[in-house]
Amino acid sequence: MDFEALPRFLSPGEIYVSSDKAEIIETYLGSCVGIALYDPQLSIGGMAHIILPQGNKNKESAIPGRYASSGIPCLIRKMLKEGAVKERLEAKIAGGASIVNDTDLKIGQRNIAKVREILAEQGIPIINEDVGGNFGRIFRLYIKNGRTETRIIGQKLQEKASTLPRAAFKEVTLKALLQRIEELRPMSKTIDRVLEIIEADPFTVEEIKKEIYKDQVLTANILKICNSPYYGFSQRITNLSQGIVLLGINTIKRIVISLSFKDIFTSDVNSYSLKQGEFFEHALGCALMAEIIARQKQYPEPEAVFTAGLLHDIGKLVLDQVASSRFYLTMRKVLQEKVSFLEAEKEILGYKILGYTHSQVGEMVGRQWHLPKLLVEVIAYHHSPEKAQEFRAAVAIVHIADVICRMAGIGCGAVGLTNPVNPYALRILNLNAQEIDNLIEKVPEVVNAIKAFEQF
Repeated sequence: MDFEALPRFLSPGEIYVSSDKAEIIETYLGSCVGIALYDPQLSIGGMAHIILPQGNKNKESAIPGRYASSGIPCLIRKMLKEGAVKERLEAKIAGGASIVNDTDLKIGQRNIAKVREILAEQGIPIINEDVGGNFGRIFRLYIKNGRTETRIIGQKLQEKASTLPRAAFKEVTLKALLQRIEELRPMSKTIDRVLEIIEADPFTVEEIKKEIYKDQVLTANILKICNSPYYGFSQRITNLSQGIVLLGINTIKRIVISLSFKDIFTSDVNSYSLKQGEFFEHALGCALMAEIIARQKQYPEPEAVFTAGLLHDIGKLVLDQVASSRFYLTMRKVLQEKVSFLEAEKEILGYKILGYTHSQVGEMVGRQWHLPKLLVEVIAYHHSPEKAQEFRAAVAIVHIADVICRMAGIGCGAVGLTNPVNPYALRILNLNAQEIDNLIEKVPEVVNAIKAFEQF
């Protein structure tokens, strides 16, 4: 399978059509469904990345690509406008993965059913499907010949896990674990000082600006993000005073915190099959979605929840360095025994080897950095919010944000959707299936915000 060419990437909710034979369209899918249509006679192809079965009339009219009921007809119209003939169109679909043990949300199953229904109504045959399961997928369409390819995210890890002899898995030590935690670089002195000034309120814009100007790279990146399409200012922001006033101190604070961790979050995390930048994408996506949930549920500290979402998986960075070979055993257990990745990690990395899962290692990092208790609890219990002692709502918010990002294919890696939704998190936040759908509708905005950070 050739995945070397540079494709045109399709974000959640987008539709793209092309007759350029050199083009390749690619998207990452979790519970979303990718639909590839092709006219074999004229070599015209298109793809839609569907995130939900349907929306209300206003939403389907304004943003049709997000929904199967409006996105598929929209894709067909774009194909016909390009010159394709509807009677010749053929469909291939992929994605629609499900969260393990999902009995309530069923996003993937509902997406698959609606896509099949709409294509049948349109009289377009589905000639190939690769749908369902619990893992994310990469889906590609080659315009030159209509060929599609799907690959399970983490497929190489899965293949290696099934073939390596058990003797190949090395033991690891607590000493190695602690040494790697010590090597993790926390915030720079400049960023630490900026946050200290903000937290010490009252403060002046001049105080913050003066501190930020000490770090030229930080200054340049803040200004670039302020001028990114995500914030959409008609005027160009040319100085920090202007940026702070227009964006507000809380937005500046989020930008500073996100940039502070970008360097250590952008490396490959091979054990979880996360390529360069994908760990940061998931961390930032989770942070942004957590803040959306916090504001929707009127949680009193949305900024703190943002930071907690950014840091929730930091233990994975440590385990990737000291226990990478053990992840083959973890994946083998997931595949052979059909258990969640979390259960497998607890047994393989927790009780028998290190005594720590990625959540527990993350908790150690949080304590090493002297983070506030809210952040430490979220990191420690983001897969089991009922075990938190003081900040269960915050932990539940980050848990749901993490689930939504994985369903959307945002940095889901080899873990995919093999970790279940914790029913306690839904209960404590009083979230029903419709509200989850409403949050998933926000995914394209989250993706746009991530893009604003990725280019710097």
